[in-house]
Amino acid sequence: MDRLSKKTKIAIVAPACPLKMEAAERVAALARERLGDDAPELLFHPQCFLDEGHFAGPDAARSAAFIEAANDPGVDAVWFARGGYGSGRLDETLFAKLKPPAQRKVYLGYSDLGFVLGRLYAGKIGRPAHGPMPADINRADGEEAVLRALRYLALGDIGGIE
Repeated sequence: MDRLSKKTKIAIVAPACPLKMEAAERVAALARERLGDDAPELLFHPQCFLDEGHFAGPDAARSAAFIEAANDPGVDAVWFARGGYGSGRLDETLFAKLKPPAQRKVYLGYSDLGFVLGRLYAGKIGRPAHGPMPADINRADGEEAVLRALRYLALGDIGGIE
């Protein structure tokens, strides 16, 4: 991607548990402060902040947000907000609904998002990767973990890969 002509756009969706607005704001501020002109455009899907029990909205809403982000030709990557077993409850048919733009994306997350990452990998869809999520901003050394993820997603920096 030509970094001089466009900012990287990263869609954030929550296939499992909701993300707190405060965490999203901290991630966005960290990106601006530490990456400056290289900061990606972070597109937190409104679904991230839904709350139904301990899920980020009903199964259908979580599935729809994922499909929308994956199929959006203007989005470069899909970053999963946080883990939780709700990711295993996504609509089984959503993978058949992924269109060509989904093939060009990086997908990043871990924990129970392994359900989704594994399915993407098995289907040869995009470039799934195991790594930090926005909710990690709340853990010890979380800012550095989130920054590694942002550098990878926005700049292709693999320096933080072990």
